[in-house]
Amino acid sequence: MSSGIKALCVAIGATTLLACATGTTRVAPAALDWDSADERWSIHVVTVDEDGADRVTRIWMAMHEGDGVFRTNDSRWWANLSRDARIRVRTNGLDHPFSVEFVDDAPGRVAIDEVFLQKYGGWEKMMFSQARGETHDHYGRLVAD
Repeated sequence: MSSGIKALCVAIGATTLLACATGTTRVAPAALDWDSADERWSIHVVTVDEDGADRVTRIWMAMHEGDGVFRTNDSRWWANLSRDARIRVRTNGLDHPFSVEFVDDAPGRVAIDEVFLQKYGGWEKMMFSQARGETHDHYGRLVAD
């Protein structure tokens, strides 16, 4: 590798590290394009840990009735949402703020599992063989702030 390419790689790495360390991710100026987000295999969400630090987590997300939906089992980012229902979806270096509406009713959970089955097909069947509505402990819907 030439010294110029090495220097460029070091500069890009340092810039990325600095951006992450200084929290320079910007709030998106426009609403999230859900069609584009739904085409992705997974998305990044940002919650806030108890100590105030951002927790960035890659999750599967699907669309149900025009809203982003997700589910998880016990996890640090879910514990964060239980404490503070604000969440950000991070795409292309921009944060889109949302709140989480918790989905506790059986029909709502089944509907979310069904859209995951439609989106992820065989992966969904292979990884989650439980009955629809029982694949995860926690289900949520993203509501625009």
